[in-house]
Formats: sequence, C-alpha cells, structure tokens
Amino acid sequence: MSEKTNIPIKSIAYKCELVRTIPDDSVVLFDFLVLKTGEILTECSNTIKLWDPTCQTSTRSFIGHSNWIWHFKLTDQNQLFSCSADKTVKIWNFLTSECLATLHAHADWVNYIQVLDNALYSASDDCTIKIWDMKSNKCTKTLTGHNHYVHCIKLVDENTLVSASADRTLKLWCLVSHQCQMTYIGHSNWVLCCDVLESDRIVSGSADTSLKIWDKKIGKCLMTLNGHTNDVVRVKVSEKDDIFSCSKDRSVRIWSSLTGECLAIVDDHNDYVLNIQLLNSREFVSGSSDRTLKFWK
Repeated sequence: MSEKTNIPIKSIAYKCELVRTIPDDSVVLFDFLVLKTGEILTECSNTIKLWDPTCQTSTRSFIGHSNWIWHFKLTDQNQLFSCSADKTVKIWNFLTSECLATLHAHADWVNYIQVLDNALYSASDDCTIKIWDMKSNKCTKTLTGHNHYVHCIKLVDENTLVSASADRTLKLWCLVSHQCQMTYIGHSNWVLCCDVLESDRIVSGSADTSLKIWDKKIGKCLMTLNGHTNDVVRVKVSEKDDIFSCSKDRSVRIWSSLTGECLAIVDDHNDYVLNIQLLNSREFVSGSSDRTLKFWK
C-alpha cells in the first residue's frame, strides 16, 4: 500500500446526528467517561467528579490531586486510576471515592495510563514510561528511549506497548525484555496520540495536523490522512476498525482505516475538541474546551 495524502471526502457513511448537548461550566473535559448507568465521570481541574446528567449535579468527587488531571481509567473491579500534572498516579475505590494509593516516581507531569491485570503503565513529560506492580504499588521498570515528552501510550497486546512522543516519533516496546523494538519516524511535529488497528497496524495523530497509519512490524508509514487544520489531540479506533480523530480545529473526523477516506466530519463545537468516547460502532461522545459534551449517532 502506498502512502496517500490529501484524502478527499467521497461519501458520508455516518449520519452524525446531534442527540444532546450537556453543558458544564466547571470542566474543560481533558478526559471524561460515560458509564453504562448514564452517569458521567469528568475531570474538573484537580478533581474527578461523577455527574448525574439528568439533573446536572455532582454525586461523587475524587479529591486528592494537587494539579490538573490529564487522564483516568476505570476498571471492571471498580478501581479508578488517575494521572496528573502533580507528577503522581492515584488509585481510587470507585464506589467509596477513597484514595487507596498514590504512586510517586515520575519527575514531571504524568500524561497517560494503561492498566492490564496486575500491571499499570504510565507516560510522562519526564520522557519515560514506568511499569508498576499494583500489588505493591511499586515502580518495577522504567522504559527510556524517547528524548521529549511522552504524551500517550496504548497496549497492543499483553506483551507489547506503543508510545507517542513530542520527539516526533512513536516507539514499540516489548514488555518482556523492556526493550524498544521499533521506532516510527515520519511526523514533522509532536506526536500527541495513538491507537491500535487490526492487521498489525498503528494509527497516530500529531501537532503537524495529520494522522498516519503504520505497519507495526516493519515501521513503514502506509498512509497519511490530511484534513484537520490544527493539532490532532486524540484518536480512537472503533470495533469496525474505523478511526475517530479529534482536533484543536474544533472538529471530529471519522476515517476508513483501509482506504483513508474521510467518512464524516463533525464541527459543532465552539472550541478545541479534546477527547472522544465511542459508545458503539455508530454512537460517540465528544468533549470540548467549550465546556460541553455532545452525543452523536
């Protein structure tokens, strides 16, 4: 497959009808999570809050971080993990809001976390990725190789992890040997986000306004997806293997990972779109610094 650029919009495969908008003046929405109950978890500066959208009131708060919260993860075991500009990761009992542990080891902002079984992975502006044993809450390994901020990490499988960095590269890490297996070079600015596609492929989004699809095994860029006009800050892959990207250009774009075709554009927000959550193959939620969540189907 040859590299493609300037992909045109050939068809609209997604309706992207706006179902509802939830405003909240107290949040910027760097991260959020819509639960199956309909409740919504959002970051509110240095606090995580659980909201009842029907009455737009907070029903629970997770208080303890001393700076901005960038990312959080909720597990099936009712454990909530959060990472912050205060250089820490915190583990919470989701049902009681109790902070169970605070993990110290990073020397700068902690930007992203991943959780698998008894292991926790964290990415930081200190240019490292740390691996934590959740039984002891101790850092057991530090992955080094990036020479600038590590913005995002995603687990490819139980033995492999991909990272996106401000050094303009992505790296593939073996979690057994703790060695870098591959470096993906091609972006011309910070790589801000990444996710995993089928057929041994990786997708990345960058401050160079593009997305790139990579062959995981040989490190080759298969396609470049152009269309955004500002930083691509989050990318998510659907169960159909389509790509959802959101950008500081105030839009969400949906792409075919096979052809590179732009399938739909949503541009209803009034400020940066900072995150998206896929509810199923068709429905998704976008969160923006215009302080709204928008539900689409």
